[in-house]
Amino acid sequence: MRALLLAFFYLAFTFSNTAFAYDSTRYFKCYGEMTKAHKKRGFHDRNREASILVKETVCKAYAEGEELNYEGKQ
Repeated sequence: MRALLLAFFYLAFTFSNTAFAYDSTRYFKCYGEMTKAHKKRGFHDRNREASILVKETVCKAYAEGEELNYEGKQ
């Protein structure tokens, strides 16, 4: 029974990881460029929590393959 459960979780985890393409390089590139832009206009210092939330949301979508023109994109 335990082996069956372990096999099930292994398969579920394997398939869930291949369900979408996530590129961490794109995420970190986006995050760095947006941080630089937010610092330049003062958003990073003025409202840090909102700045982080915006960056995480936008960069996650960008890393999953959406083509976005985010703030600071080079």
